[in-house]
Amino acid sequence: MIHDKIKRNAPAQVEQTLAEHGAWDAVLFLLTTHRLRQADYEAWRLGESGCLEDLIAGNSTRVVAMLDAAMAHATAMGLVRSQIGWQGWGGCSGQTLRLFHDDAINSRFQFRLSPKEDRPQLDLFMDTPHTVLLNRLRQALLERSPMLDTLFDRAFDEMPNEPALARLDAIRAAMHQQDDDLFDRYHYLNAVVAPIASDEFARGSLDIMAPLWRALASAMTTMPFDPEQPDVHASEAWRRAHAWHECLDSMAQIPDWYLYPGLHQRRIVTLTCMGKQERVRDAWMLYCWHCPESAPAALDAAELKLCGLHRLWEQCSQQETFPGVEYFPALVALYYASGDEIEFEHTDGDSEGRLSFKLIRQLLISEQDCEVNAELRHELKRLSPWLFHAYMAMHSR
Repeated sequence: MIHDKIKRNAPAQVEQTLAEHGAWDAVLFLLTTHRLRQADYEAWRLGESGCLEDLIAGNSTRVVAMLDAAMAHATAMGLVRSQIGWQGWGGCSGQTLRLFHDDAINSRFQFRLSPKEDRPQLDLFMDTPHTVLLNRLRQALLERSPMLDTLFDRAFDEMPNEPALARLDAIRAAMHQQDDDLFDRYHYLNAVVAPIASDEFARGSLDIMAPLWRALASAMTTMPFDPEQPDVHASEAWRRAHAWHECLDSMAQIPDWYLYPGLHQRRIVTLTCMGKQERVRDAWMLYCWHCPESAPAALDAAELKLCGLHRLWEQCSQQETFPGVEYFPALVALYYASGDEIEFEHTDGDSEGRLSFKLIRQLLISEQDCEVNAELRHELKRLSPWLFHAYMAMHSR
């Protein structure tokens, strides 16, 4: 049964890996499915963590079964296989790294599967000495090579006016930046370095940017949240580093965080990236209650398919009798039995939307007790005829 579920999940997981990284291999798959943290991956490449298997979340046997199922699906898609060797970065550059302790399993995942190239390869004469040197610089930046400064010195001697060299040097400068002004550091990373990394490294830009964002987030730990500049905060830096748990923890430490629409959206994006469907739904509920002025526009603009809310929001928001976004959480609870993890203080209060939510939750719990259920239905009809109609329509099917 577990094996069948793994096989069913494989196509979507492979598609997600291809969408995010443009190729499939074991490490990209583990990163995409949140079995491997970005920071742990980098530590492994730098030779600081031994075998990758020791860093993977979950049972190793199950993870290997997931990898086998995904690999079989990726192969069936006609992706092109190319051999790769997992080499170390930084001080252990050139060292071969291990994915798994077992030799047979380790050897199974020493390749990458990529879509076929539609365009012809460039002729060899395009590999000029300057192009080769720039590519070596890019690789050295990715691998945090100890030869990085030497390569830059050589590049500035040979091609001082090369625009690409100036862009790559901006990334190198950010790696050494220790500016005490955290606002300046944030804006430099966001406005200058991140776009350069995206242009120069495409999908590989996270390997460049994640350690820079993590360093900034650590420096911002004691920095108070400023509603006037909500992105200049440790939680946003953690999010940009794909450090999802750290992002959520950092936001939770902000006093009255739920009063700020931008923080609700950050939390929703983070939970979505983590693949936490039920928690995403709960997060939207909190947004609707605490920021009802901005929540409708956010729901209209959001990609809601992951958490299953898109059709439900479209249907109710287009109804003339829809009483308002504060009632949407009650409807979500009705259709998805959601809201179990919402903290009590967020449902406390005298707004009709929150009272309706609590009534729906009580109705779902009391369905076996006819007398209590009848009383609750009567109370719901008095409080919100629209929601009562939705409840009765659902339970008359």
